[in-house]
Amino acid sequence: MHHETVMRTEGLTKVYTMGKTEVHALQGINLSVDRGEMIAIVGASGSGKSTLMNIIGCLDYPTSGTYHLDGVQLQNLSRNQLADIRNSKIGFVFQGFNLLARTSALENVELPLLYDRSRQKIAIRKTAEEALERVGLGDRMDHEPNELSGGQQQRVAIARALVTNPSILLADEPTGNLDTKTSVEVLTLFQELHDQGMTVLLITHESDVANCTQRIIELRDGKIVVDKRIEPVKAHMTTVTDESEETTPAFT
Repeated sequence: MHHETVMRTEGLTKVYTMGKTEVHALQGINLSVDRGEMIAIVGASGSGKSTLMNIIGCLDYPTSGTYHLDGVQLQNLSRNQLADIRNSKIGFVFQGFNLLARTSALENVELPLLYDRSRQKIAIRKTAEEALERVGLGDRMDHEPNELSGGQQQRVAIARALVTNPSILLADEPTGNLDTKTSVEVLTLFQELHDQGMTVLLITHESDVANCTQRIIELRDGKIVVDKRIEPVKAHMTTVTDESEETTPAFT
């Protein structure tokens, strides 16, 4: 079985200068992701996972090392070139949904397509409608975010991330603002998208969320300390613990 590499980093470092001190946020990250993998990137606050996500997501440049996405070497591109790749090849899902208020679900999902001048308005609408149907919101297209539940809002955000048919879906704590039942629904949706061939990277501090993936990468002090394949757990009610319960997650 041929595995196609969708993303690869070699010797990736990121150094921030804060006053007179240098902070080594990433220290030589070598990471290869095959197309169609579902991966959790875990680590404590300050481990470097947010920095890594920003570089993978084309929001920031590494200090040194190389980053290839879909065969394109990214670390030397201009800001505009990087923005084009980000808009076309990366689908972002955030903890806070980041939807526009007073704007319908459909219009929110259409947004990433509006950057592409070559697309026709009718084609944009159809693509956005299909993305909403894919996440089970075909009957909620005209609703504004304040008329939708948290879980529905996150599904609109996932539809918006899917609409450009990206190479990677990058989800940062996607269940962080959701209750247990809704978290399970959203994780199940990610698993379904992965089953359909989507490459999914979940940034999370919750071991229950990580266990729904096939591979766990743990960062500590800017280095990968764990990279292991696991048998994914199907998302269900006992996997995600409610915030109100006293629980100690494995990754804090």
